[in-house]
Amino acid sequence: MFIHLTNFSLNKESDNYKPPAEDFFTDDTGHKRLLTTAWRTLEEDGKDVEEIKEKIKDTLRKSIITMEPYLKNTYRNRIS
Repeated sequence: MFIHLTNFSLNKESDNYKPPAEDFFTDDTGHKRLLTTAWRTLEEDGKDVEEIKEKIKDTLRKSIITMEPYLKNTYRNRIS
């Protein structure tokens, strides 16, 4: 059995943890925030959000291409 701990699951035990507001969609001051909030914050800091999104997409594409032979092999071995 495997367990995956997220940053949130670890951070919520911190003394500095601030839970999300009751109206999570309008108040983004807690530790758990919407992705749109991250994009807006980056944009306000002068970052090119579209370029960042394209770089993320490119990294994902390359990751999938790299994993393709292993995924095909696993798939073939599970079918037979």
